[in-house]
Formats: sequence, structure tokens, C-alpha cells
Amino acid sequence: MKKTTIVITSIIGIGSLLAQPGKPRGPGGQYGERMEMMMIWKLTDHLELTQDQAEKFFPSMRAHQKQVLKIRKEEKELFTPVYKKVKKGEDISKAEANKLLNKVATYEQKRSKARIDFVKNSGDILNPTQQVKLLMFDGQMKQQVRERMQDRYKPPPPRGGKQKGRRKF
Repeated sequence: MKKTTIVITSIIGIGSLLAQPGKPRGPGGQYGERMEMMMIWKLTDHLELTQDQAEKFFPSMRAHQKQVLKIRKEEKELFTPVYKKVKKGEDISKAEANKLLNKVATYEQKRSKARIDFVKNSGDILNPTQQVKLLMFDGQMKQQVRERMQDRYKPPPPRGGKQKGRRKF
């Protein structure tokens, strides 16, 4: 009887621990906040922001990020009907493909314009050198992440050291 009570109590305890709400894994989930904090730290360091500049700059940057996220969401919705057609095995006409390509180009222009406007508007907070560094930051950050991922997932070197030639008898 005591063993049964202990087993049931431990199952309920473990179940309640696993049922605790948490952030989902993946982008924007469990590690999203950590990534954002790292980006803010790197950007602060890269732009050499003063405390006063940082207090003014990051709220405007977050507003810009929300704007870009909205544009990306709208762009993603463009693909839903086409994806359903492709999934069903239906063919896409040339006119539909061209229409989709034109809309995608429009959204890319919107994103690009939003980025340029953000950098121009940051001129009230940042000096011109910092504005240029801001323009360059995104590409540099992506390159660093790409290099780190490649280094991290590189296959290990072959074991056994240097390969010697076969012995000839």
C-alpha cells in the first residue's frame, strides 16, 4: 500500500513539473530573448553607443523590428494559396508565378525602404559614422553567426594521424 502511494505521488509530482508552461523551442521561443540580448550587446559595442544614445536608439529599433516583422508576415501569407496548390499536385500557371514574383519584389522593396528609413531617422540619435556602422552591422552579424555554425558543425578530423602508404612485400 505504501509503495503504491509513493509511486502515485511521484507520478503526479513529475507530471505536474512537466506540465509547467514554458516557452517553445526554436526561433523566437526559448532562446529568442537570449539572442535578442546578445544582439543588443553586440550592436551597442559595434556602434559604440553612449548610455543616452542607447536609451533613445533601442526603442526605435524595436519599433522598426515590429514593422519588418509585419511586412514578413504579409509576405508569408502570399505563399499560402500557392503552397496549397502545389501540395495538391496542381500546376501553377506562368501568370500566377509572375504575379507572385512581382508581389515578392514589392515586399522586398518595402523591407529595404523600411531599413533605409530607419537608418535615416536614426540620424537624430546616431552620428554619421554610427549610421554607416549600423548599415554594415546586419551583414557582419550574419557572417559571424554563419562562421561560428560552420566551425561548430565541422566534421572531426580523421583519426590515426597521417596516413602512410601501403607496405610492399
